[in-house]
Amino acid sequence: MSWTKLFAITGCLFWGLPVFAQPEITERKQRIIHNNDGSDLLGNIWFNRRPLTVADLDSCVDMISNSQVTTYMICSGSDFFYVPSAYGHIMGDDNNGTLDCGCDTLHYQTFRKFHQNHLNLEKEGTDLIKATLTRARKNGMETFITYRMNDLHFNDTTTGCPIEYTDFWINHPEYWLNDTTQGYNSGGAFDYSIREVRDRKLAIITEQLERYEMIDGYDLDFMRFIVYFKTGTGEANAPLMTDLVSQIRAKVDELSAQRGKKILLSARVAPTVEQNLMKGLDIREWLRLGLLDFISIGVHWRGDPAMPVAKFREDLGDDLKIPFYCSIDDGGYKPREFWSHGMYRGMSSHILSQGADGLYLFNYYLTEYNQDKTNPQLEAGGLVCRTRKPELLQELGSLQTLRKRNKIYALSDGVIQYHIKPDSPLPFQVSSPENEIHVYIGDDVETDQPEEALLFIRTNRPAQYELIYNGTKLEAADSEYPALYDRERGLENEQTVDAFSIPVQLVKQGNNRIEFVPGPTDPPLILRAEIALKYGPPETHGYF
Repeated sequence: MSWTKLFAITGCLFWGLPVFAQPEITERKQRIIHNNDGSDLLGNIWFNRRPLTVADLDSCVDMISNSQVTTYMICSGSDFFYVPSAYGHIMGDDNNGTLDCGCDTLHYQTFRKFHQNHLNLEKEGTDLIKATLTRARKNGMETFITYRMNDLHFNDTTTGCPIEYTDFWINHPEYWLNDTTQGYNSGGAFDYSIREVRDRKLAIITEQLERYEMIDGYDLDFMRFIVYFKTGTGEANAPLMTDLVSQIRAKVDELSAQRGKKILLSARVAPTVEQNLMKGLDIREWLRLGLLDFISIGVHWRGDPAMPVAKFREDLGDDLKIPFYCSIDDGGYKPREFWSHGMYRGMSSHILSQGADGLYLFNYYLTEYNQDKTNPQLEAGGLVCRTRKPELLQELGSLQTLRKRNKIYALSDGVIQYHIKPDSPLPFQVSSPENEIHVYIGDDVETDQPEEALLFIRTNRPAQYELIYNGTKLEAADSEYPALYDRERGLENEQTVDAFSIPVQLVKQGNNRIEFVPGPTDPPLILRAEIALKYGPPETHGYF
């Protein structure tokens, strides 16, 4: 069925939803999506916070262009707008001097720069969304607005900095969730069980859809932040969220008919069907109703290097008739402990080899790259780079371009965010009955055998134990390897990192079994497990 026929379909379901056409199988389109959070551009952070110009924005978009990136998404600012809106003021607008930060003048001035940069763009006849997406379209990329469905960055009333609060939020505490158990600032999240909240979100999204005709699509980012209903009530409230998404879909289809072109609607959601339903997102029903043109899974911030891609595809089965992508988030194991180049490659290979149709790069900042291009920006051992660079965008999006590139595969360390538990056995107590873990390798190692393979294990304290890798006992590697490969970053208290040499013929594509055998000392807690595959010198085969 062609998309134009959707508009003739009417009716009503049990929950009062419009009847959409049953989705046909969509072509599995390969995409590499770049999601820019917008505030880094509005603050001109890529160019050391100098006054923003359209030329600066063009440069930022150009650094993403001519790469494997197919789709450019710009965040609109959720309820703290980066562009003019009838529903609130621009971020950093002090309302003619009536909003401040008390004695924290530095914080106040930082926020004021966002608004001033908007005024700079306004003088040039544009705004953040129009400028970036116009440039992206000119450079041959798909253009999307991405909307954060419940951004919680700016709802902490203890800061004493009213310039940080949106008018609607501060004036309507009766719309707050008041559930502090879910995570950072969750108590001040908007409660989506309240109709006025949902109506406001629909109005904001409608305003943006109607204003920006150059867009190819609109992305609903439910992972920022995945807090919509009180703990334990998500599944019961899921029909309310389905109704909201169906209204957005109807508006998208209405504008598609008016403009004579298909506007896509996508969503970024939690990594599993069960987690989404727990949060009030019945994605199986969304797919059944044909509400989305593609879907992405992600985490909140602290990334998961082993996303359950295969599980997501398997659980949805025949219901997943649309393209499916997986995000790599910028957070790393800990705040500001950013992923290294080798880890980006490992995560990309994991995602693509498990059947995703592409990647969704969230907050792939190039700030550090811009500030000092002359510095190679390597870590102390000379093998590892943690500065995100445009060059990586030439290889992350394809298993072919990832061939024979140095990689690091890993498991999540198990940190729970907003009640979303990673698909990881870590932290892992060696003395438990099941003394094994599995690390997935995406490389076709039979065709492209690495020169060297290393296993790094982080424990809560020094301890004696043995490792059995795919049935063979491993020997300890050079004690300098953990520092050389920058695997000791962020060690706390008595934590330590041990390195083991893996005979390369033991490495296999798919799950690799690692069995722990306790030694004579008290068994340790396993905090991290990482496998480095070296195909050649980092200068030619990529930094780890």
